[in-house]
Amino acid sequence: MTDPLRRHAERAGFAEAPADLTFDAERDHPRLVGAVAHRCPPIRAILAGLRRRLPVARNAGEGVTGQFYRLPGHYRSVCCAIPDLGDPERLWEGDVIVIEGAEPLMPDFDGYLRWMLSTPFPDSDLPIGLHFPLVAGTPPGAAPLDECEQAQRLAAALHERHLTLYGELARAPVPLAVHRCSAEDTARYIETLRWRLPRQAFERAEARVRKGCGVSVWHYPAAPIRVDDLRILAAAAPHLRAAPEAGEETIAGWCRQFSRLLHLGFMPFAPWNAGRGSCVDPGSACIDGGFADLFTLVPFDSIPDDRWFRRSLLDSVRRLSQTVSVFAVSLGAEPAGPPDPSLDSLTRVFLGPRLLEHLETEMPAGAALDSRISSCFRLDRLEDLVAASAEAPPPFLPYRPAQAAE
Repeated sequence: MTDPLRRHAERAGFAEAPADLTFDAERDHPRLVGAVAHRCPPIRAILAGLRRRLPVARNAGEGVTGQFYRLPGHYRSVCCAIPDLGDPERLWEGDVIVIEGAEPLMPDFDGYLRWMLSTPFPDSDLPIGLHFPLVAGTPPGAAPLDECEQAQRLAAALHERHLTLYGELARAPVPLAVHRCSAEDTARYIETLRWRLPRQAFERAEARVRKGCGVSVWHYPAAPIRVDDLRILAAAAPHLRAAPEAGEETIAGWCRQFSRLLHLGFMPFAPWNAGRGSCVDPGSACIDGGFADLFTLVPFDSIPDDRWFRRSLLDSVRRLSQTVSVFAVSLGAEPAGPPDPSLDSLTRVFLGPRLLEHLETEMPAGAALDSRISSCFRLDRLEDLVAASAEAPPPFLPYRPAQAAE
């Protein structure tokens, strides 16, 4: 079978970089590749091509180039629609390969960085190029190799568990490959930052990529249009605006995936990831009902205690509720105006019973709902609320070294 990714890249005039894969899903997680192949038969040919060459776009401009497109706000990822449907209006249909982190390999990266340093990041006082290193803790327009590898391992673990318990892949990106950028490419990227960034931002960014830059390649079963993208895209292409009845399906998908994450032992968000986002945020929740950006998922066994567990769960629900609020505004007004001040409260009322229903219906056979989860969703006795109100963080006690054995 021919490799459609390579064919689409050649038609779009893309360059190529010799591949150096540190993660290969067919080698490391063959069961996941088999599951993807049921939906996307060319996936093995695509992986074979990725072992030789990595497609690299000529520039980082938003918009469509052949079968490739960069969605607004996707600062370090480009998508390729695999089915060749012959109609640019249908690029949103069918399976997608997402290439994340290849921007430093592009010929126009210096111009792209200058644009990032002169363009404000949404809801921030900083430009994009400074927001990433100083607030999000990530280098602008690039991905550290260790972050790529960690994200792929975490996503693979989620999909393996999901496949075992639910018999299908999660509605989330499936990791395919991680490419290690050459030492020369990483050094060139660092030198570009050195000339462009203020010292404090440069030092933080340089520290994250000192061990190398990476490129991640993912499969997603549809165009990864996020809630934050919807308003922008719908203004340019009104047919992309979802109707409320379709929106119900989207929210049901989010509730289903949120519940399954919990049953699989993953928390969508924990407070120590503040500033880095979560998969349930408007910038990561996709309008097909799936979640992207799994890097900040938190395994239950890494949460220190029950108090932090509850706080993380309630914060995760609050973030999903905010996403539903933004989604509702995007579905309604044209153009969307400021939301009603009571919308957040109404959304939590709307979301609560739906989440509880999915927590029950998505529970694996023979399993019971984790008591720490049920204490947040089934708080139906006053005495339980009183007990929760009486909980306090442990007191601060100075460290007392143990007595040396005599």
